[in-house]
Amino acid sequence: MLRPRRGRATIFGRDVWERASEVHRVVSYVGSDPGYLGELTAGHQLDYLAALRGLPRGAWRPVAERLELDPTVQVRRLSRGNRQKIAVVQAFMGHEPLLVLDEPTSGLDPLMQREFLALLSEVRRDGRTVFLSSHNLPEVERSCDRVGIIREGRLVEISSVQALLAEHWRSVNLLLGAPPAPRMFDVPGVQVVSASARDVHLMVRGDPNPLLRRLATIDVHEISIATPEIEDIFLRYYDGSGDTPFAVHGVADASERATSAADASTAGVPEEVTR
Repeated sequence: MLRPRRGRATIFGRDVWERASEVHRVVSYVGSDPGYLGELTAGHQLDYLAALRGLPRGAWRPVAERLELDPTVQVRRLSRGNRQKIAVVQAFMGHEPLLVLDEPTSGLDPLMQREFLALLSEVRRDGRTVFLSSHNLPEVERSCDRVGIIREGRLVEISSVQALLAEHWRSVNLLLGAPPAPRMFDVPGVQVVSASARDVHLMVRGDPNPLLRRLATIDVHEISIATPEIEDIFLRYYDGSGDTPFAVHGVADASERATSAADASTAGVPEEVTR
């Protein structure tokens, strides 16, 4: 509807304006708020969409059964979640090499979201490519290989999910058998947030093994390690909270080196699942 004033876009080498009909044949697309014909049943709607793509009647049935979509109910009578199932079914009922999915699980219950992730995994194993736009960040973390974070219309970060999480801080809480010796946690990549008698709160970035080797030399009663969530990392691109991922509170003598850390927990919202 809107032609670009500059630049160009291609999909599989095809210009999206000059060769639009060819591009349509290799892309399966789900919009964030798809509209369907309310008087049709879900099955008739999907048959209509299948015919537009040259797919046989009933091509949608295997996916619809997995998502527990009743094809006999009129679209206008479906709940928000069941209308969204139509969108997901039509996205996966073909064999296009590229899927572009905008908030595809919006309105789906947790069980159906899990089935969606299974479908996504199967598509990726087939060597097909998926671009997934989502605000469900745990979903992104579980399903995406690479993440692109968009802020105010610009890509501000592109990274693998693993690299994005590994670059940021883990929270480690310890309950020790005895107060730690001075400078016990003077370990590369470790910041002491607080230490009070036997309770110690650390932040760790990078390789955790130096800290684990140090902990093996003392009496540890309890340990909990919270890996960063992609949601926490993503929010730091938006909240303008600076580089420090944590505050330092009441650090005891054993942890005098606790300071704020640069380049803290920042993370991403995915826009992309690749092969």
